[in-house]
Amino acid sequence: MRKGFEVNGDYRLMDSSELVYILTNNAVMVNKVQEKEVGYGEECSFDEVLAKMTPGKRTLVMAGVELYKRCTSSKNQRPIIKCSTDIFDYMQPIMGDNKTEECWAIFLNQSSRVIKRIRISAGGYAACPVDLRVLLKEALLCEATSFILSHNHPSGNRRPSAEDDKLT
Repeated sequence: MRKGFEVNGDYRLMDSSELVYILTNNAVMVNKVQEKEVGYGEECSFDEVLAKMTPGKRTLVMAGVELYKRCTSSKNQRPIIKCSTDIFDYMQPIMGDNKTEECWAIFLNQSSRVIKRIRISAGGYAACPVDLRVLLKEALLCEATSFILSHNHPSGNRRPSAEDDKLT
């Protein structure tokens, strides 16, 4: 059985400019991509390509990307969490490309197997408030014996803020 993007066999063989033309039907954008790749050795920006699409096509592409992320992350639908690397691997497809902060909770059973994960809070560029009552309510409703909080820093700063420390 094929996995992931292997289904796109023909598209994997195309260069970026051909894919951009299929998505945007815009020769100017194709020239821009070719100039960046050949002239400057840079990759084309997905955001730039999205900006040149029609609203309908953009919606379709973004829905496809989101579905792909969900399907690939659900391969290990209910993994056992043993260490921080397991948490990273489980949450990276969900949070890795967020441009704003989000806080997710992963609820675990007695065997450290994931019961479910939910987004507890979505914030801005620098903060993400969490209401502990929401977190505890969800933990009780799914009968979790433990939970893990996972949240991102889109800025790339790995140091926790004072609010992060207070929450944990």
